[in-house]
Amino acid sequence: MWNPPRPQVRLRALRLAPLAAAALLAACAPLQTRQSLQAVNVITLPHTGTPLHLLRDPAQQQDAQAQIDALLSKPLSADDAVRIALLGSPALQGLIAQTQADSADSTQSARLTNPVFGFERLLIGGGVEITRSLSFGLLDLLTLPTRSRLNDTQQTQLRLSLARAVLRTAAQARLSWVRAVAAQQTAAYDRDVVEAAKATAILADRMRQAGNFTKLDAAQQGLFAADSQLRLSRAELAATQSREALVQALGLSAEQAARLALPTQLPEVPKQPSAAAPMALQTALDQRLDVQLARADYTATAQAAGLARATSLIEHVELGGVRKTYSDAPPQNGFDLSLPLPLFDLGDARRSAAADRVLAEAHPERAKIAVLAIPQPLEAGEALAKLRAINPALTLLARAHSEGEVKHLLEHGADGAVLAERELAFSLAEMVMSTPPYRPQRVPG
Repeated sequence: MWNPPRPQVRLRALRLAPLAAAALLAACAPLQTRQSLQAVNVITLPHTGTPLHLLRDPAQQQDAQAQIDALLSKPLSADDAVRIALLGSPALQGLIAQTQADSADSTQSARLTNPVFGFERLLIGGGVEITRSLSFGLLDLLTLPTRSRLNDTQQTQLRLSLARAVLRTAAQARLSWVRAVAAQQTAAYDRDVVEAAKATAILADRMRQAGNFTKLDAAQQGLFAADSQLRLSRAELAATQSREALVQALGLSAEQAARLALPTQLPEVPKQPSAAAPMALQTALDQRLDVQLARADYTATAQAAGLARATSLIEHVELGGVRKTYSDAPPQNGFDLSLPLPLFDLGDARRSAAADRVLAEAHPERAKIAVLAIPQPLEAGEALAKLRAINPALTLLARAHSEGEVKHLLEHGADGAVLAERELAFSLAEMVMSTPPYRPQRVPG
C-alpha cells in the first residue's frame, strides 16, 4: 500500500532542493577554452595588433590564407610580418590547440564524477529480490574546493604560457624581418661596391698600359675588385639565409615564399627616444610574463602536492544509498560505503614525487635563502636535507613548534629554527611592557 509523504518531509525536501541544485551547478566547472583565448588576446593584442584565433575548419583557414595573400601583394613591413606569423604559423596553431586541450583536461579534473546507478534483480525461490543503489564519490566532493582552486591556477598557467609563446613568435617574426631586410640592403650595397671596383680596376689597367700607373698600383685595384666580389658572394648568401629564416618564421608555403617582397631598406631610426615614463621596478616585475608564469607554475605545483598528500593514502571513497525489495516484504533502505584498504600501496611514492616537484619548481640550485613553514616536522626535515644536498651554500630557515622539532630541523640542515610559540610570547611581552603602567614616563620637551 502506498503511503504519501508527510508534509514535514516534503517541506524539508523543498528547502534542500535549491541547495542541492546550487551544489550541482558549482560542481559543474564551466569549459574555459574560449575565455582562455580571449584572456590571451587581452595580454598580446597591445603588442601584436592581431587577435589570436584557432582555425578549426577549412573556411577559417582559407580566410586566413586570403589575408596572408593580401599582405604579400605589397612589400612586407615588420607589422605585416607579425600578422602573417600569427595568422598562418602551423606551430602556433598546434600550440593553441594543445593549450585548449590542456585547458579542457584541467576543467575535467575539477568536476565531480558522475553518480553511479546500480540495479540488481535476483530470483530467490518463488520470490524476486530487487536492489537499487545510487552512489557518488565522497572524496571527490570533499576535495572539490581544492581541485577548483588548482584548476583556476592551471588555467592561469596555460594562458600565460600561451601568451608568452605568442609574443615570442611575434618577436621572432619581427627580428627575422629586420635581419632579412638588413642582409638584403647589405647585399645591394656590396653589389654597388663591386660595380665601382670593377670600373676602377679596368681604368687602372688602362692607365698602366699608358704608363701612368705602375704594375703594383694596377694589381692593388684588381685585388680590391676581387675582394669586393668575395664580400658580395658572402652578403648574397647571408641574404638568402636570412630570407629563408623569415619564410620559416612566418610559416609560408613555397608559392607564398616566391611572392615575398621586402622593402629596399630598413626604416629610419627615430631621432628622439621614446618619451614613455620609466616603469617602476615592482610594476615591471608584476607585468613580466616570465615572472607571472613562474609564480603560477610554483603555485600549481604546490597545490597539486597538497592534493596528492591528502589523497595519497585513500584515492577514492564511494557513498551511496541502497533500496532493497523482496516480493511483498517491506522495502529495506540503507547506505553503503566503499573505500580501498591501504595494504600494499601506502601512498609514500606519490607524496615523495609531489614534494620533489615542488622543490624542482623552486629552483633551489639558484637560490640564496629558503624559508620553510611546513607544519609537519618530518616532512620539513626531509625537505631541508634535499635542499642542502642540492645547494650546500643555501641558507635554510625553518619554523618549529617545540624544542624537539627545533633540534630535529637543525640536525637535518637548517641554519636556524624559529619556535613560533616563543616568538609569540616575546611579542606579547613587548606589548605588555609598552602599556602605560610599565612604559617609562615621557619627559615633556
